[in-house]
Amino acid sequence: MNYIKLYFGKEPEYLTYQDIEKYFEDEQSESDKIELKSYYSPKDYQEKLKTIIKNICAFLNSEGGLIIWGSPIGVYPDGSNEKVFKGALSPLDISLTKDSFINKITDKITPSPRGIKFYKYSNNGKHVYLIEVEKSNFSPHQFEHNYFMRIDGQTKIAPHHYVEALFRRVTFPNLEGYIKIDDIDTDGENYLLHLSSFIFNVTKLQNDYDIYYRMLVVNGTFVANSAPNKVYFENEVRCSNAKNILYYDEPISDSEIIKLDVRKIRQDDYQCAIYLVFGGRNSPLKTSRYKLKIDNIRPDDYNELILECEENSFNYEYSDLIEPSHKESIKKIIGRYPSDNNTFEK
Repeated sequence: MNYIKLYFGKEPEYLTYQDIEKYFEDEQSESDKIELKSYYSPKDYQEKLKTIIKNICAFLNSEGGLIIWGSPIGVYPDGSNEKVFKGALSPLDISLTKDSFINKITDKITPSPRGIKFYKYSNNGKHVYLIEVEKSNFSPHQFEHNYFMRIDGQTKIAPHHYVEALFRRVTFPNLEGYIKIDDIDTDGENYLLHLSSFIFNVTKLQNDYDIYYRMLVVNGTFVANSAPNKVYFENEVRCSNAKNILYYDEPISDSEIIKLDVRKIRQDDYQCAIYLVFGGRNSPLKTSRYKLKIDNIRPDDYNELILECEENSFNYEYSDLIEPSHKESIKKIIGRYPSDNNTFEK
């Protein structure tokens, strides 16, 4: 859910610092879907960060929600035991980047979460952070050996029966897939991009079976090798059974070489795209996608070639970017578009 649109009436990219100030011109209170956190002293940063992570963990284990870090300082009105937040913001003077913040979250919460979106809104060197958290398909998550939940607008340690229910709700293992750039060289007319792919099972108590993956490249072609379980096409490789059983923390790894025509990618500002699509018998397909810019074949760090990456998205979220849409695929098979409604009348 787009919580920023829900609370502010704007998409995140159009929201401003002034919009957040205007939001708090009226009294606001917390709920199971929104957490308001003030920030008023650099000495509090580490403790506040722990509280933010705890709240993210709780939203993951509940129904998702929004954290506004840098909200006004909450006060208790006379005769009320519920805080209200109104007036001047308490912004942070510490500038955080999306990557550094997300890395902190994934290092501290287990299993590693996904579906966390981080936005920074700044004014004169001060920053307010909005953090959207989706309900997790892989809960329960824990932070510092505790499971948390949202209830009555507060974050609390989850009781045993709630944690048990969350464990029973997990119906498939969580797979994660990544691509690593190992090397790049040239034969004069082409760049040869050497890649490794990795697929992890990050669910401790569930194995997955018959692991499948395919890799696609835009503006390049694969160099075929003799692996018996692979099928190569010009811009795609498919592996029908990469591993019979995928255990927790025992990743599959494989390697490929992609040939990039120098003249062709030069016309596209030296850019190419790579997709890793993967899944297993018990898990849904996911996609990790990467946009590369190959304008320096000897960088200090091969990660510098990555312009953009979005990893471990469910395949249905991005499948239209790499293949015909759901309806187009069905039309190709049955010769017409599928009906959206059941219009048959008896």
